Amino acid sequence: MSSRLSVRLEDIPSCFEGIIPSSICTVAADGTPNITYISVVYRLDEEHVVLSRQFFKKTEENTGVNPLAQVQLVEPSTGRQFLLDLEYERTETSGPTFERMRTKLDAVAAHEGMDQVFELRGVDICRVTGCEMVPCEFPEGLPQRIVPLDRLEAVSRRISAAEDMDDIIGGTLDACVEVFNYPHAFVMLTDESGERLYTVASAGFPSSGAGSEVRIGEGIIGLAAARRQTVRLTHLSRDLHYSQAQRSAAPAPIERVIPLPAISSMQSQLVAPMLAHRKLVGVICLQSHEAGAFQAADECVVGILASQVAMAMAMLGSEASVPPPPRVPEPAPASGVMQVKYYNEDSTVFIDNEYLIKGVAGGILWRLLNAYRDEQRTEFSNKEIRLDQSLELPDIKDNLEARLILLRKRLEERSGDLRIEKTARGRFRLVVEKPLSLVEVAAASPL
Repeated sequence: MSSRLSVRLEDIPSCFEGIIPSSICTVAADGTPNITYISVVYRLDEEHVVLSRQFFKKTEENTGVNPLAQVQLVEPSTGRQFLLDLEYERTETSGPTFERMRTKLDAVAAHEGMDQVFELRGVDICRVTGCEMVPCEFPEGLPQRIVPLDRLEAVSRRISAAEDMDDIIGGTLDACVEVFNYPHAFVMLTDESGERLYTVASAGFPSSGAGSEVRIGEGIIGLAAARRQTVRLTHLSRDLHYSQAQRSAAPAPIERVIPLPAISSMQSQLVAPMLAHRKLVGVICLQSHEAGAFQAADECVVGILASQVAMAMAMLGSEASVPPPPRVPEPAPASGVMQVKYYNEDSTVFIDNEYLIKGVAGGILWRLLNAYRDEQRTEFSNKEIRLDQSLELPDIKDNLEARLILLRKRLEERSGDLRIEKTARGRFRLVVEKPLSLVEVAAASPL
C-alpha cells in the first residue's frame, strides 16, 4: 500500500520521534480550518499513524464530522518538512498501542512528579492516504540506524557463554558501549522484596551510582519496570517543558542516599525491562546528550539484549563444589584505623561515618569482616556465603551474585583500603589494608 505514497513512512523515522512538534489541521462542518500542535505522532505500520487524544476539543469535534486531516512533520536533522494526508479510522482506549503511548506520556509526567496530570484518553488510528515532502533545498536525511546481525549474534553468544553474574553484567555493558555505541549505560536489578530496583553496574558516567535505588513505579525507570514496557524519550527538554506547561502542585521527589547514574544535559533516555519467564529481573538504562539519539531500531536492539540478559541470569547454574578456604596471615596494617559501623536492624554499613551500603550486601560485608577479625580469613566462596544460615539470604541465587558485584563496586568507590577481589569463578578475596574497628549497633540506621 505504501508504494503509492510519494515518500514512504519508513524512510523518515526521525519525524515520528517528537523532537520537533507536529501540527495537525482539521476542518469543521462549515469548512472552517483549525490548526494546533499535537504531542505524539507515532508510526504504526507502513500505512497507519497513531495520534494522541488529550486536550484538543476542537480537533476532536472536527474529526467527528470530517474524518480527513493533514499533519505536518519536520525531520530534525535536516529541517525537511513532510505533509501527511490522513483519514481517521477509529479511536482506541485500550490495547497494546494505547498502552505503549500511555506509558510514554506517563513516564514524562512521572519524571516531573506529576502523575495523572496529563491523562491519555485515547489514541486515534489514522490511515495515511498521502505523504509528500514540501519542496525545499534542504539536504537528504540521515541514514537509518542499522545494527549488523553478526554483531548482535556475537553479543548473544558472549552472554550465553557467561559463567557467572559478573560476566553477564560486564558483557552487557561492554556490548552497549563497544558494539552498539551507547556510551552511557547502566543495569539495575530487582531486589529481594520485588518492590525496588538497584543499580549494580554502569559505564560512561562521572559516578557509577552503584547501590542507587528506584521504587518500581516511580519515575521513568520505575514506570518502565512496573509496566514491563520499554520507555524511549527522545527530547527530554521539550517533553518536560510540555509537562511543565500542564503542571499542578506536585510533591518533591524522594531524596536518595546514592544518586542514580546521570549525565548532565540529558536529552534522550531509553529504559528496557529485562524479563525472564514473565518475571521482572531488572532494567537496562541508556542516556544520551543528543536529542533523538535512540530510534525505533535502538529500541528493538536493546529489547533483544534485555531479553537475552534476563534469560542468561535465570539459567545460571550453581557453583561447583569447592574445598574450605584456607586461613591466611593478617596483612600488615597501614597507619590509621578504619571504623566500620553496622546497624543490625536494617543491615546498614557506614565506614568512618560515611554511608556505604545496606540490606543483603551490608549483611554479607559484616559477615566477612567478622571472619577476617576472628579467624584471620581473607579467602571466601560464594557457596559458603549462600549456605550461611545466619545471613538469612533470600532464596534467590542471582540476588547473591548481584549483591557481591554491588558490594565490590561500592568498596572500590569508597576506599582502596577495604576491597573485594574476584579470584576465580565463585571465589573472592577480602583485602584489608588498615586496622579495623568494628562497631555493631542494635538499631536501625539513621538514614
